[in-house]
Amino acid sequence: MLARAVVVIAFVGALATALLHTCALLARARVHHVAATAVAASFDAALASAQAGLAANIAAGGDPRGVGFVPPTPAPACASPGSEGACALTISVAFAATTVQGVATSGGGDCVPQCARDLQGNDAVDEGRFALRIEARADGPTGTVFASRDRYAIFRTMRVAPYASLIGTRDVGGESIAVDSSEGDDAGTPALTTIDVRYVNAATGAKMEGNAWQTRSWSSSDASGTAWEP
Repeated sequence: MLARAVVVIAFVGALATALLHTCALLARARVHHVAATAVAASFDAALASAQAGLAANIAAGGDPRGVGFVPPTPAPACASPGSEGACALTISVAFAATTVQGVATSGGGDCVPQCARDLQGNDAVDEGRFALRIEARADGPTGTVFASRDRYAIFRTMRVAPYASLIGTRDVGGESIAVDSSEGDDAGTPALTTIDVRYVNAATGAKMEGNAWQTRSWSSSDASGTAWEP
């Protein structure tokens, strides 16, 4: 009987331990899920905020070909309040402008280190490029990072509305490609996404083309990569 009781007690103890481990794993999985969801939402909000701030900067007189702009850092936010006022998950966002040289020098077929092709050089547009790094992360109360998103973004910039248009984003760890390759920055084929300029005579309605297509060099400090997403 004693041996049987010992076996039963051992079994119950093992079962209790397994249940505790399972509950701990489920709780941690839930924290990771909440953290990942909050970080994704924070990154999207930060990207939209950066674009709006960049557009406002240019609309206020900033040069679209040499924008010296860094979005203000948002205050950390609590994504999952804990007991007694403690925060179980704190979301923070960091911005870093990675444009080293704006689109300000003449380029050609041998742009170094990067080329922006099919730029609209008309004085009313002065199309340029702006690169930005955005990092969003979720930290626990002890400093544990439960989720993070770290990506580069590139924008087309111009003197006319919308002033800043997102080209794409990619993970900071994306694979590199050869120097002198476009970093996801081409406007596209002239018939589709380039900026087309036309002068219209207000009296007669006659139209005249005002395009000034250019290929110019520019430089950002992030490594070129292929994993761009629109």
